Amino acid sequence: MNKPYLILCNPQSGKGKSMVYLAKLEAFLSERNLVYQTFLKSYPPSLSAYTCLIIIGGDGTINHVLNHFRDIAIPIAFIPGGTGNDYASLHLRGLSLEQQFELAIGQYTCHVDAGTCNNKLFINGVGIGFDGWVVKRNLGKRFFDGFMAYYSTIVSLLLFYKESHIHIKTPEAEWDQPAFMLSIAKGKTYGGGFMVAPLASPVDGAFDFISIAKIGLLKRFNYLPVIEKGRHLNLPFVTFNKTTHIEIEAQHPLQAHLDGEWMESKNFTLQILPKKYLVKSAVY
Repeated sequence: MNKPYLILCNPQSGKGKSMVYLAKLEAFLSERNLVYQTFLKSYPPSLSAYTCLIIIGGDGTINHVLNHFRDIAIPIAFIPGGTGNDYASLHLRGLSLEQQFELAIGQYTCHVDAGTCNNKLFINGVGIGFDGWVVKRNLGKRFFDGFMAYYSTIVSLLLFYKESHIHIKTPEAEWDQPAFMLSIAKGKTYGGGFMVAPLASPVDGAFDFISIAKIGLLKRFNYLPVIEKGRHLNLPFVTFNKTTHIEIEAQHPLQAHLDGEWMESKNFTLQILPKKYLVKSAVY
């Protein structure tokens, strides 16, 4: 007997959208006589009994699943049912919902990188500083979905946000600077489509490390559309490089996020995990 598919669905993702997708996925699998098990608010004790893990939800749901199981040997498929679906969209560009289901049961897979930040796993990216504050401000908010929530909070914070002085160390360099924002990325977008790391790749074995130095108020508003579209890497106050290990220190706690999940710390240690997961991807 073939092993069943495991479906992990966050019923609160996307204001109920994930549950709509779940019903359609279960019907799709049943029509093809494929066995599956669904978990909504709990996890199975192990993944060894399953042929493939299908996650329905947003970036936060993916992050929770990865940190719960830590090591996942079976292929992972993503159905973007949340408000922020940046990582799933990276692998599903242009696919209809049924095509996403076909990909989930298909044979094509690729190895993708992940990372750790203070021993927590992430797969899309870490933001420290300004975008950490954006995520903190959005905690519990349900007035907008995805990009609109991210963008509206950005605009309100731009007026009052103060940069923090930090110390940064990588295998290639070491420096101090007042930083507006640091992004350590494996995916290209945050916040439902904000193109923070346009050159990032989930399969290249390195982080895209983008550091934005202290910038004045007018420049913040002038360059917001530029950063949104991913055209900021050559700006004079932006530093960009590829690296595999980063250490960040500050005198005061910094706001941060891992795959959109808020955290706070004065010290951050980030390490690349090459080829950590096997995923169903239509792009890589």
